Amino acid sequence: MPDLHDLSAAYALDALDEVEQRRFEHHLRECPACAAEVRDFSEAAASLADRVSQPAPHGLHQRVMAEVSRTRQLPARSSRVVRRPSWRQALTGAAAALLIAAGATLGGVAWQQHQAAEDARNLADGMARVLTSPERVEVDHTVTGGGTATMVMAEGDAVLAATGVPDAPHGHGYQMWVIGSDGQVTSGGMLKLENGDGSAFMSDIPTDAQLAVSVEPEGGSKQPTTPAVVRLAAT
Repeated sequence: MPDLHDLSAAYALDALDEVEQRRFEHHLRECPACAAEVRDFSEAAASLADRVSQPAPHGLHQRVMAEVSRTRQLPARSSRVVRRPSWRQALTGAAAALLIAAGATLGGVAWQQHQAAEDARNLADGMARVLTSPERVEVDHTVTGGGTATMVMAEGDAVLAATGVPDAPHGHGYQMWVIGSDGQVTSGGMLKLENGDGSAFMSDIPTDAQLAVSVEPEGGSKQPTTPAVVRLAAT
């Protein structure tokens, strides 16, 4: 059973089951540090939601109000604000954005919308699991050209976050790479940035692998074509 002190992010992202949620809320009343951390994670999520907000689909307001009328409301949580490292805000914000995207599709009836919501929720749960794992390993390094990259690994999965990274040259982007202990390099996809910040989730990452990022043409490359701007290793 996880340490209650490690559940702040999952609680803020509504990623706990009912039993865990009740246990953590009881703990929250007696732990100012966790209460402050929940507030900080929630603020990060709200900040990201502000940046990615789009006009609501037609009819969404009516559906939401109908749900509100028959949904039990939770009491507000209050605590003092404690500043945390900016990479935690980037990681939590990304997971929160995935949950927001999942919730936005719940009013749709198309199978594709349902599947997109389910995929987004699973991805957010994966990120929350990595961020709150007691066995997680965290590594950070300065990015060539500016900014910082942080890798969090746990249970064979990894989250990569970047903060304060300058825009790639026109027609290019940042591509992530997984480098195995045998030197084999495989693409981890493109790292999407918003105002220099962004994060991504990757699964099935060997504990002895490194993560790297390089500048590549839009759409990505099969293999790195430029030197890595950052390399991160858990060991």
